[in-house]
Amino acid sequence: MQLAQNNWRTWLGGALVGCFMMTGLSAADGPYLAGGVKIGEVDQTSAIVWTRLTEDQEADFSKLPILTEGLGLRQKSKVRMPTDVLPGAAGEVRVRYWIQGAKDKATETEWSAVSADRDFTHQFQLKGLQPNSSYECLVQARPSGSESPSAEMSGSFQTAPGKDQTVPVQFIVTTCQAVRSIDSGKDGHVAYRRMLEFQPDFFVHTGDILYYDKVPLSQTPAEARAKWGLIFAYGHNQKFHRHVSSYFMKDDHDTLKNDSWPGQTYGELTFDQGLEIFREQVPMGEKTYRTVRWGRDVQIWMTEHRDFRSANNAKDGPKKTILGKEQKAWLMKTMQESDATHKFLIVPGPIVGPDKKGKSDNHANRAFAHEGQELRDFLAKQKNTYVICGDRHWQYCSEDPETGVLEMGCGPINDQHMFGGAPAKDKTYHRYFGKKGGFLWITVENGKAKAEWMSAAAVDAKGKALVHHTEQLGE
Repeated sequence: MQLAQNNWRTWLGGALVGCFMMTGLSAADGPYLAGGVKIGEVDQTSAIVWTRLTEDQEADFSKLPILTEGLGLRQKSKVRMPTDVLPGAAGEVRVRYWIQGAKDKATETEWSAVSADRDFTHQFQLKGLQPNSSYECLVQARPSGSESPSAEMSGSFQTAPGKDQTVPVQFIVTTCQAVRSIDSGKDGHVAYRRMLEFQPDFFVHTGDILYYDKVPLSQTPAEARAKWGLIFAYGHNQKFHRHVSSYFMKDDHDTLKNDSWPGQTYGELTFDQGLEIFREQVPMGEKTYRTVRWGRDVQIWMTEHRDFRSANNAKDGPKKTILGKEQKAWLMKTMQESDATHKFLIVPGPIVGPDKKGKSDNHANRAFAHEGQELRDFLAKQKNTYVICGDRHWQYCSEDPETGVLEMGCGPINDQHMFGGAPAKDKTYHRYFGKKGGFLWITVENGKAKAEWMSAAAVDAKGKALVHHTEQLGE
């Protein structure tokens, strides 16, 4: 992937930094792009570019000390999320994009107005892209009807190779991040800096991108939107998402509250509002469950575990479900049809586990034992198929003793997010068990796959993220 490597060298050299360009406007005029740019849902020929127009050039991190200092694990508070940390702004936005090195052949979208009912966000669907290519883009903002941009921000991304292309693929998976686990002040989570150094082709966040039900609490739609605006305004978080294409998944805490299901509420926030806000705040296509092929050797599946689920406290049996009938049929059909060398099922919560005591929210729990067993039995019949799961606040690699299904828990974004407890190592299941945070690094080259559990902060002698554990897959 020579194009991708050149693109990264250009970015690391400083040529592709985000900037605010004032053209005939004072700095106070705006609108600005302080919430950054997120590039997502990339496949061989398309991508979605997300952005939000803001009143200010930077979030007001002084609104609450915990917004930049994190929250001590023993500190308890009922403080609410301030809604004026990064207000949205009316205006218009557009995207210019081009294959790296061909800026003179850039494609330009029309200017699009943003509105308050969508939190001043907009998503552009870019189509007709070339497979296995490095793209650069420039997002521009302006006041409605103006001839001059008030702000612009650059980005870059890699499109997926075609299903018949045998090329190296490398990607990152992580889960569970929060305001209370911020570890580098205004820069946010240092893990994003470490992950960027690995130059991944793409990134998957399995959910709990933020926590409505953790301090500062978000119990109204306005507070929920404000927290989304904040989490991507932090420096490391924002820079990463401008230069790595992402697939976003949701879980309980970024839908409503802990272990939530349809019909529930949290303060004034309803479950349905949570679903709508999630789709508003991240680049997202028609469905929140999907599969993407990355060349001859890699295909990923990302499932939806909130929209279609039964209540956790319902009686278990054939009708009790997390996936729902339609999604489960889609998953099994598309997996059976795939000829990818390695298949990765990426899920918000575990299918194998083992989980910690007292949980009843996922397929590794007794509450969903019937569907969990159904999935494990199915996955065991699929060659070179692995589960990657989020939600759990520890890193692990488990092999189901009954079916042999291999599950890799990526762990939370950092060690600070270890709150909530973890089980002990279970030799019946665990190939690796670590009470650590960071991210999961997957590389596939020449038909061989490898998984590495990385540290968020600790580095080796060469200054790269420290490897906690390595597994050779498919052997």
